[in-house]
Amino acid sequence: MDKTIVISLNGHPEHYRLRDDAYDRLTRYLDGAASRLRDDPDQAEVLGDLERSIGDKLAVVIGSDDRLVTLADIDGVLEAIGTVDTGRDPESEEADVRPRPRRLRRIKEGQWLAGVCTGLADYSDIRVDWVRTLFIFATLLTAGGFALVYVAMAFILPVSPTRASPDMGRR
Repeated sequence: MDKTIVISLNGHPEHYRLRDDAYDRLTRYLDGAASRLRDDPDQAEVLGDLERSIGDKLAVVIGSDDRLVTLADIDGVLEAIGTVDTGRDPESEEADVRPRPRRLRRIKEGQWLAGVCTGLADYSDIRVDWVRTLFIFATLLTAGGFALVYVAMAFILPVSPTRASPDMGRR
């Protein structure tokens, strides 16, 4: 038993009858295009144009017949249209996804004493006021033990002038 699905495409009054496998391929293509365009402010317009173009090419392939659209028909139409180009280099998109390098360091910008808490906050992506509060509570709970850890870190960690600065030399 074959499954037939009736669809309508944006800008076309006629309906198309697709085999199940042809419908799956078309759905995957349109979903992939939507995911590639997810950050594009004109996503809805581009997807509408894409559907219109698919409908135009299907109308030519099928003609005026009311025949079933096969997987080969859909593959031919999608091959003629091609992939959705976002105008960005796929390698640069992957570079944006990579996590930033994390380095434990002291940061002079915004420091209160030696910049240890500012560096820990930058390293762990926690607000600096939370790190300072935790350091104060830990120092009180350990009867000053964490104050020694702070002093040791102030001497051991390299210094950076700002959060964005790659300079890791001591100053």
